[in-house]
Amino acid sequence: MIMKRIHNRNILSGIASLIMIIAVFILLSGCIRKSMQKEVERVVEEVLAYSARTIEPELKLLRVKLDRSLTDKEKQLIDQYRDQAKVMIDSMINFQVKLSELEGEKEYRLTEDEISYYNDSQKKMRQIITSCWAVLDNHNEAFALLQRELYPQTVTWQKEVMEIVSTNLPAGFRDEFAKEGSGIKVIGMEQLSPNNMQQVFFILYEPKTNFPLNKVKDMLQRMLEDNR
Repeated sequence: MIMKRIHNRNILSGIASLIMIIAVFILLSGCIRKSMQKEVERVVEEVLAYSARTIEPELKLLRVKLDRSLTDKEKQLIDQYRDQAKVMIDSMINFQVKLSELEGEKEYRLTEDEISYYNDSQKKMRQIITSCWAVLDNHNEAFALLQRELYPQTVTWQKEVMEIVSTNLPAGFRDEFAKEGSGIKVIGMEQLSPNNMQQVFFILYEPKTNFPLNKVKDMLQRMLEDNR
């Protein structure tokens, strides 16, 4: 059921496919017992390879296309938002890794500094989100064209990723993943206006460094290593 909810969030931006992949990773690494560690690692390795080979090259091309529509001022602002986001993401990753290292602990009490930093970060992130949406609103037509171009590929990516996951899991999990991965292709979905955070990720996405995906993928690898 969890996987069905993830799959049915069929977001228009291609980056949503990668976020969906990361959700699968975290689900697997957090919920599957230690005896299945090798299967989980194989899933991670194959899906990351698929992402690097199939998904990320397309994302980079489309993000470069969007850049051609942006003004120099907008590009400078996005660079500033990206730098701020990098600091917050690094902090979030370090905290998640810290929690994953507390094996056997039943609770962790946040410090006052951690609570203050989190609340301040949330405020900054809301400002970044609002600013990114202002850029998107300035380029509705250009972004709509990118959505229509990418949506059919997104459907294929999701299907193929779910196939990779299902075929590499033990038999008891395969039927559920195969069933949840079938999904429904909604005709006309690519014409809807963007309406969630994945579009902000797309604006912040940096083709040269693969940010923010490189950060999330690094976190996944670190969490898997800690679970060995």
